[in-house]
Amino acid sequence: MLIKVAGELFNERAFDAVTTEMIGSRAGVTGPALYRHFPSKQALLIAVLEDPLNELLANARRTAAEISDPRQALEAMIDYHVRRTLDNVPSTLVFLKNEHNIPDDERHRMRRMMRLYAEEWSGLVTRLRPDLSDAQTRVLTHAVFSMINAVPQFNSGLDPETVATTIRTAAINALLIPADTI
Repeated sequence: MLIKVAGELFNERAFDAVTTEMIGSRAGVTGPALYRHFPSKQALLIAVLEDPLNELLANARRTAAEISDPRQALEAMIDYHVRRTLDNVPSTLVFLKNEHNIPDDERHRMRRMMRLYAEEWSGLVTRLRPDLSDAQTRVLTHAVFSMINAVPQFNSGLDPETVATTIRTAAINALLIPADTI
């Protein structure tokens, strides 16, 4: 609960503007109670970022290993990323807003995890779209990440299932439909 609440606040206001009291209040505990779980507010920020990155990367690797059909594997990765984004503040947005508050070694490690995650997707897109260069594949993959991660930033008024289906369809189309066929 602390990680989810802290992620929301770090996304809304940025790390420097968030106090432990604000986190505690929203989580229903006292601010100092946070230190029973994390040695510092910075350690909490790292957990906010690291936990979802680990989950996304582990899921992508597992999916790529277990599902031999590249389209089915890619669709499963898209589904997981969309669901995770709708249920939690996207760690990438929190990272971009707060990366100057992360120690260099941690920041480099997280960027590496993001790169490895993107490579899992790009590998599948390459198999499905051999017409694309490596650079085009990376651009498309990151564009789709941006699209998925931006969804929670506004209230569409749609139910979560409709949002998930809409974003899933847009992501698949963006990655798999050649531009000259549109």
